[in-house]
Amino acid sequence: MGAVRIDWRACVGAWLLALFVACLPARADYLAEPGEAARAIDKVVDGLSPAPQAHTIRITDREITLVLRDAARAGDMNEWRVRTASRLFFAFESVRGPTPVAAPGMVADLASGLFALDAVALDRVDTVAAKAVAYAKLEDGGAVKSIEIARRVHLLPSPSYGDIRWSIYVASPRESATVYADAGGEIVGGDLSNTNRARNMHLIDDEDWPKEAALESLLGAAGSGRVVRDLTVDSRSVQVKADHPTQKEQTVSYTWTVSGVTRSASAWPLFPGTDPEQVFSLSEVDLSSLSAIREAAKTAWGNDRSTINYMMLRRFTDGPGKPELRWTVRFTDFATGGEVAFISNSGSVDLTATGEVRAVDLPPSRRKSRDWLDPATTLKVFGMLREQFGETARFAEIIVDRESMQILAEVPDAPGTMRNYHVTERGISASGMMMPWEAEFRPERLYTLDDIAFFSADKLGELTARTFTRLHVGPEMARSRYTFSIGQLMTPTGDFMVPSPDGKVTLEIRIESPDGWKGGRITYSSAGEEIDIVMP
Repeated sequence: MGAVRIDWRACVGAWLLALFVACLPARADYLAEPGEAARAIDKVVDGLSPAPQAHTIRITDREITLVLRDAARAGDMNEWRVRTASRLFFAFESVRGPTPVAAPGMVADLASGLFALDAVALDRVDTVAAKAVAYAKLEDGGAVKSIEIARRVHLLPSPSYGDIRWSIYVASPRESATVYADAGGEIVGGDLSNTNRARNMHLIDDEDWPKEAALESLLGAAGSGRVVRDLTVDSRSVQVKADHPTQKEQTVSYTWTVSGVTRSASAWPLFPGTDPEQVFSLSEVDLSSLSAIREAAKTAWGNDRSTINYMMLRRFTDGPGKPELRWTVRFTDFATGGEVAFISNSGSVDLTATGEVRAVDLPPSRRKSRDWLDPATTLKVFGMLREQFGETARFAEIIVDRESMQILAEVPDAPGTMRNYHVTERGISASGMMMPWEAEFRPERLYTLDDIAFFSADKLGELTARTFTRLHVGPEMARSRYTFSIGQLMTPTGDFMVPSPDGKVTLEIRIESPDGWKGGRITYSSAGEEIDIVMP
């Protein structure tokens, strides 16, 4: 075998070529390399005086386009381009401009669409691009293809410019997204409609969706004032019904999806008699608690074979306490075979914004049948009254029947004001039906729940048994009503036909026949003495 001969001249030549290529300046990547976008923009504006104001900045990996106001002609715009390229072994950067361009015509006030370059974190382009990729979460990773920086345009109520916004376009072979950042480069939301994540997103069941961005977008559309009537979350959108910005007694709807916010084309009148205190502000809403609200509602609903149709947030003003934000979670039960049940198998759970259950409206087939006149049940409901009205709440009359309570009480957060309330298994709601003598505030007829402590479950059972004995009736009659009041049978003058002998709470136990045509009653004093008897 002959010896291998090495061509030293060829080796030296290859080495020198590699060294030459390695020493060539690298072609800049304005999106990925730290500081490159800011450096290139400075290359354009350093020679301009006075400092220019920008309308639009567009950045790709190889090119930056600046639309700047013409310093000499305030109403005109000029375009500048910075671009990197390579020829053979050489990389170079070119600057072209100014080139006159037409001023954007959507908003009449062009000056309000301009901004100073130092108002934008141009030194963070690479960082913002990386954050946008992370926010988009494309399945194939994706990369930033372009960035546009300009003031947002609001179309309603009339076209106008808003705050500075970065729009970062992220794409992969199968998906794309536009991610939004504020002037400082902090991510504030995005349009993810063309991502697999968005296609499979379920706003009620999933946690991985931009809740803060949704609220921020809706705030921008509806405003931060107390104008919201309700907010509804369903599987694909967040909807807000709010007072119309210009038309009194009218409402308008805003809908957020991953594609952004749209406003309804029509307005709807408010229902006559709508409580003006029902409005609230989107700044009061915390969507981060949705999962906790959902799980608390599921527990209260008590059926794994069900689906949540929607979750609606409203300010509830009919309760005994101060107005409070409440979620209404709407459920539908499913049949054993998986078929959806009829609407009669639907219902809802009402919860506070912190997840405290206020009311459960079960389908008729699942409602527990309990007798509110059972002494133990009566006392249990009194405990619920104490919880929702408060320890110091004052009552004028509590009437208990088999399935509900009627209450006349002082409004806890409006001393000196009387109100009727209706209490059922579904919760407590206020009633507007009041007689003039009921609405009159008379402190001498008010009492607290502590004042009826004498009527314990055992005492109620004892007095009920005595009522049947004293009225000489048997099982053909049934308990129909307990009435707790300082005196019984309130008259239009505010007095009682059956006054209390000691000014304390009395109890009337009434019994009736099943058809309601026959009945009798006994009124007991605060010490359990019989003070009035009406025989059947």
